[in-house]
Amino acid sequence: MECIEGKEITSTKSGCWTFSDGERWYLFEWVDYLLKPEIDTDEVLVGKIPATKLRNGQFLISFKNFIGETEITGVKNGEIVFKRPVKVLSLKFSKIYPNVFASMNGHGITRFSKVQDLFVGRLIEDVIKHSLSMPFQLESPTGFAVEESDEPVNELFAYHYLRSNKTRIIEAFEIVVHRMKRELRVEEEWLRPDEVDEVTPETLISITEHPEYLAPAGEGVLVARYLNGYVPTKVLGSRKYKSFDTPENRFAKHFLGILIEWSERVINAFENGKKADLKLIRELLEELEFVRSDDIWEEIGDMTLFPYTSQTLLKGDGYRDLLELYREFTAYSPFFEGLQKAIDNRDIAKLYEYWAFFRLVEELGRVLGKKDIRIVVTPAGELSESGDVYAQFDNGRRLYYNKRLIPRKWSYSVTLRPDFSLFTGDPDETGTELVGVFDAKFKLDVVDEPKEIEGFDKEDEEAERSRNYTTWAKLEDIYKMHTYRDALRCNFAVVLYPGRRSVFFDIDKGRLSGSFDFSSLLSRDLKGVGYIRVAPEVKL
Repeated sequence: MECIEGKEITSTKSGCWTFSDGERWYLFEWVDYLLKPEIDTDEVLVGKIPATKLRNGQFLISFKNFIGETEITGVKNGEIVFKRPVKVLSLKFSKIYPNVFASMNGHGITRFSKVQDLFVGRLIEDVIKHSLSMPFQLESPTGFAVEESDEPVNELFAYHYLRSNKTRIIEAFEIVVHRMKRELRVEEEWLRPDEVDEVTPETLISITEHPEYLAPAGEGVLVARYLNGYVPTKVLGSRKYKSFDTPENRFAKHFLGILIEWSERVINAFENGKKADLKLIRELLEELEFVRSDDIWEEIGDMTLFPYTSQTLLKGDGYRDLLELYREFTAYSPFFEGLQKAIDNRDIAKLYEYWAFFRLVEELGRVLGKKDIRIVVTPAGELSESGDVYAQFDNGRRLYYNKRLIPRKWSYSVTLRPDFSLFTGDPDETGTELVGVFDAKFKLDVVDEPKEIEGFDKEDEEAERSRNYTTWAKLEDIYKMHTYRDALRCNFAVVLYPGRRSVFFDIDKGRLSGSFDFSSLLSRDLKGVGYIRVAPEVKL
């Protein structure tokens, strides 16, 4: 492992921030790098994103809210001229595990990378496990947009949707199949004269305009007198019949195919070691395939236009239910979208926020009652900017995720949006109070300039003065908690962070630490600000 500062790629910071094992570069998140390719290059791609090209021919490269594997590619005249694998690291891990990294060179970087992989892997594993095992309840959005997407957010959302709505889905399709609407159709076609039920002017005109269908007649044929001894073998007539191939039935067939496809995708995604309960999904898939086996669907074509204005779809038995289910399935759900993006992009700050929410639900469940705990997700519709997500506890209290706390109702100044807000009940009901707020911070560094804060002991002051990073909450985040508590007039505002200590500054009792935890925060009716350590357990 060698430091390559000053060679092909350099950091804008002083010191060595770039390492290489001969094949791979090890770079750091939130550090700007200058790349001067040894090969003439028109463009440099970081992953799939073009790097900024500077006037001196160098390229500016930086990684923000991303860690893990990627690659830097050079392109000349549309062809790749070099490609270098890259491992992006975050210095925040050195502050969570300060004893792990004795040095920032040689094999220390390899160990750095390994510990980061262990931490992020555990974080993702926990987030997926909680998102699959916690009792989610999906509710209908408060309004529907004019257009829906054919795709739900991802397999996580589909998993909970299909489990929650298995009975509704099957009942709706059973009603539609047994009471399927048909429409009367009239089609013109060439018929034998004896098949014609009604002679119309069009029938007579077809005889004169199509002599190819005339044949010599025998004796005694009356009509032959008027056609020079000929009679028509075919005439243009109309046939009336009832057809199942309607826009509403095409929609039902379309939605049926979507549900079967996503049932299969969910099973494929979570059947191997993801701790997902797939029994209900498998049962649903089996029943949906049975519904699709009915011959009636063979007569129905593919949906090309969505029949939004159809009264059958809006009001008909079964159809109305399918339309509502479809809209719920394709409604925008920011919670699940953000969760999947954080997992896919290895966005450590966002991953930690989701992880902290699940962990907070567990911890508060132990205090407030977890027998009937559930996480309610209302997808966003026309009347909601982002939908609502909250955990409901036994005693009626609710923990909201990213809820907007608007002026006059909750804030006496501007709209605030803490990560998690704890209410005594439904915030839309009169009399509900905001108990406290939490902010998840994957931040561990102290402020840039020394500041004095009353209430911090000599150990804290020394850490602040010497920059001895001991994984305590960033001071500016403590200031932010004071802002939250003051503006929202709640009991407490607390930072959740992956550090080493938990400290609370109570208005009356002063500094509390050591045994301070979520139980004491609620049971002792504390009022103030603080920070609580919450971090996944990683075996190094």
